[in-house]
Amino acid sequence: MVWRPLNLAEVCPVHTHLSACSHFGYVYLHLLVQLFSGSSDRRIQEKLGYHESIEDEDRIVESIGSYENRKHSPEEYDFIVVGAGSAGCVVANRLSEHKQWKVLLLEAGQEEPDITMVPGLSTVLLGSNVDWAYSTEPDGKSCLASREGRCAWPRGKMMGGTSSINSLAYVRGNKLDYDTWAAMGNVGWSYRDVLPYFKKSERNLNIEGLDRKYHGVEGEQYVSRYPYIDKPSIMMTEAFNERGLPLNDYNGAYQVGAMQAQAISLDGQRVSTNTAFIHPIRYKRKNLTVKTNSEAVKILIDKYNRAYGVKYVKNNLIYTAIAKKEVIVSGGPINAPKLLMLSGIGPKDQLEKLGIHVVKDLAVGENLHDHVTFNGIIIALPNRTATTRENNEVLREVIDYAKKEIKDGPLSGNGPVSSVAFIKTEPYLPAPDVQYQVNNVKWREYIKEPTDYDRTTIFPTSFYDGLEPRTMNLVPRSRGKLCLNTTDPNGPPLLYANYFDDETDLIPLIKGVRFLLSLEETQAFKANGARFLRIQLPACRDHAWGTDEYIVCLARKYTSSPYHPVGSCKMGPKWDKKAVVDPRLRVYGVSGLRVIDSSIMPNVPRGNTNAPSIMVGERGVALVIEDWLYN
Repeated sequence: MVWRPLNLAEVCPVHTHLSACSHFGYVYLHLLVQLFSGSSDRRIQEKLGYHESIEDEDRIVESIGSYENRKHSPEEYDFIVVGAGSAGCVVANRLSEHKQWKVLLLEAGQEEPDITMVPGLSTVLLGSNVDWAYSTEPDGKSCLASREGRCAWPRGKMMGGTSSINSLAYVRGNKLDYDTWAAMGNVGWSYRDVLPYFKKSERNLNIEGLDRKYHGVEGEQYVSRYPYIDKPSIMMTEAFNERGLPLNDYNGAYQVGAMQAQAISLDGQRVSTNTAFIHPIRYKRKNLTVKTNSEAVKILIDKYNRAYGVKYVKNNLIYTAIAKKEVIVSGGPINAPKLLMLSGIGPKDQLEKLGIHVVKDLAVGENLHDHVTFNGIIIALPNRTATTRENNEVLREVIDYAKKEIKDGPLSGNGPVSSVAFIKTEPYLPAPDVQYQVNNVKWREYIKEPTDYDRTTIFPTSFYDGLEPRTMNLVPRSRGKLCLNTTDPNGPPLLYANYFDDETDLIPLIKGVRFLLSLEETQAFKANGARFLRIQLPACRDHAWGTDEYIVCLARKYTSSPYHPVGSCKMGPKWDKKAVVDPRLRVYGVSGLRVIDSSIMPNVPRGNTNAPSIMVGERGVALVIEDWLYN
């Protein structure tokens, strides 16, 4: 068994009405385990006669605890890529195209399980064993209604990383985002520079693919709409259209608009970067070695400040791998800065307090930021519009999807999650400052126990009687930071999201909700009997529903992350004191070391971050290849 679901016994309240915590919830999860807990890569490995054992691993150079110390030379590679996520899979693919280079791809998590392939089961992955299950530190300004004042920050812990656990939306951001990166001194990162790398990866299967100026059709990453889109989802897009947002390809020339977002999907199944970039080559390219359940714990750096390898842990043993050319860190916005700091690259004062030898004093972990949104604005649907199913019907849909060779039906879509829109809250703005993305809810359960409901979203996104359009601030000014855990530096790092530290971040949310509430007057809403539920949530009962004060209360109490953290290894020119990597993604002061993932983004793009992360992988690895082949 590869996949284990969320442990309901740990997260369910003792006395609750939540259906996820009922006997049916346990039966449902048990069925998912029986149907989807395997892995296609495991099956291929078994067919090929591959049996992983300690003897098959890289030579052990030291041991943990009581394990025997085996004195063998470490294996050598040309490149070591740490992290098989949205960017890392791209990097490993492109490097291994060059047969003369030997490439090692390390992934701390396991093989990607079958459960990840089902779009309608995307939320059941949260809190399971393929989620790092990080959470933010309490700050007294946000996430106040959540347990201990912490917001969840899920990250994928498996092949494909967060591209295997996210909501699948393919959104690039705005031209202005990348032009701003370039204006900050990051030469080669303007929109004109990065657009070819978006297109290189993309294999667009929809009408957008006819626009070859903005879209690619020959890349590895499949991009398409789901074969199943339900009526409430279409209602949301039509309502936004009625309110003046055009039906628009917001990955093209203009971003303002609304449509059913395209997804990283093919024929009703997820296509993670593992599926797109690694799976087709993994058992064919002899110069590519992939090691799962292998967590890098230290970058090896010599006395000349040159990175020459990594130490990683597998099966409670420490191994060493040598990189003759470069170590490339693609661990993402949390694990990349953590690894750098454990290796002596980071804020001097913090490292010295932990007894870590300082190799290079850099602002690693700073500039951490995320789009901020919140829960609690609910649209109730009448029975004729709701998509709810009886328990036995839910089980039947799950079984039917598993049996079908051609995936269709409700689970081949992701409910209303692809109902995405972008607006400018003021006409003078150069680009959108608010994004809407819609969650599904069972509203009668939600309004009584909203925080516990959000922790137990195990059922298919396809079945619901309420919509929760979340207003997202695309241009947050607040900045947080990431620090190593002082009690256990190797454990989960301390994440200070610092939402609403700059209170002006609340302004786009208030204006965005005002626009959102106007949808109730559209013909689309009226024809479907949809209405905003004017019931105050428990933590905001002191404020009148719909007022600015109520919206601010929701934002602070029911704060939610759209899971778009970036910036913790900031890219910038040499004079930028917060910069960790230069515009060629080389770590300042340490040769042979780069960071290629979303942690390098100086500002978060206006939209979901998976597509930009894939682009960073493409652009970053192109720089590596250019340096080694053409300079």
